[in-house]
Amino acid sequence: MKRILVPLDGSPLSESILPIAEEWAKDEEAEVSLLRAVHAHRVPGLDDVNAQVRVVEDGEAYLKEVAERLERRGLKPVHWAVWYDEPAKAIALAVTRYAIDLVAMATHGRGGLSRLLLGSVAEAVVRSVQVPVLLLRGQSAWKAWANGKMLVPLDGLQTAEAILPIVERLAGPRDLMVSLLEVIEPLPSAVRAESTQLDDLITLRREEAQGYLAKVADALKAKGLRVEWTLAFGHAAETIADIAAEKRADLIAMATHGRTGLERLFLGSVAEGVLRRASIPVLLFKANARVNQ
Repeated sequence: MKRILVPLDGSPLSESILPIAEEWAKDEEAEVSLLRAVHAHRVPGLDDVNAQVRVVEDGEAYLKEVAERLERRGLKPVHWAVWYDEPAKAIALAVTRYAIDLVAMATHGRGGLSRLLLGSVAEAVVRSVQVPVLLLRGQSAWKAWANGKMLVPLDGLQTAEAILPIVERLAGPRDLMVSLLEVIEPLPSAVRAESTQLDDLITLRREEAQGYLAKVADALKAKGLRVEWTLAFGHAAETIADIAAEKRADLIAMATHGRTGLERLFLGSVAEGVLRRASIPVLLFKANARVNQ
C-alpha cells in the first residue's frame, strides 16, 4: 500500500479524512495524492472558457495549500492534481493512472447519508475501482488505532473473505486484535411459520457459523495475528455497528458483494446500513478486485 488517493471538494467535511490518511501514509511509508474534480458554472462577466480556467485555478490553489499543510506535518512528497471531470469518473481514472493502492474519502451530501450512497460518488467509486476504499461518515474523532482493534464481518462465503489479505496487511505490523464477526439474521416469517424444526435449523446454523469462524481464526492465528471471533444474532447492519461500538473497534473492514450485483449493493444493503450507523471508518473492498501489497 504505497500510494493513497484522497479526493477533496474544498469543504471542511471532505477534509475530515485527512488525519486518517496521514496516519496510514506514515505507517505504510506511502505517498499521498490529493485530487479535486471541478466543473464550471456560469459566472457573470466570464465566458465558459474563462469560467473553466477560474475553477481549475481555484482548485489548484486549494490543493496546493492542503498539500503544503500535510508536508509541514511530515508527509513528503504530497502530490496533487485538479481534473475537469465528474468526481467519480475522475477518481476512477486517477486510481489507474497513478497506480493507487487505496482511496480514502469522507462521505457526505446535502441529502443526508441515506440518500448519499444511492447513485453517489462513494457508491460509484466502490463499484468502479479495483482497490480498497476507506470511507468516513462526516466528522470523526478517530485516533490512530487507539484501541488496537479491527472488526471484520464475514458471512461464511468466500467472497466475504476477500477482505482478509488486507486485514493481514493492516493488522500484522500494528499487532491489532482482529475481531471476526458473523451475524445470523432472523429467518423470514414464512419460513418460521412453515418450519416444524425451527430449533434444529437454528442449532445447525449456529454450529456451522461457529465452525466457520473458528476455522478462519485458526488460519489467521497461524500467520501470527491476534484473533477473536463473535457469533451474533440480529439484523446484520445494525448488529455489526453495535458490536463495533461494544468492542471499541477502530475500523470496520468488509468485502462488498451481493447476489443481485454490486450495482444494487448500497440500496438497502448491509454496507449502506453499516456506513449509516458506524461512527468509525469503514474499509470496503470489492470482492473481485485486486489487492496491492
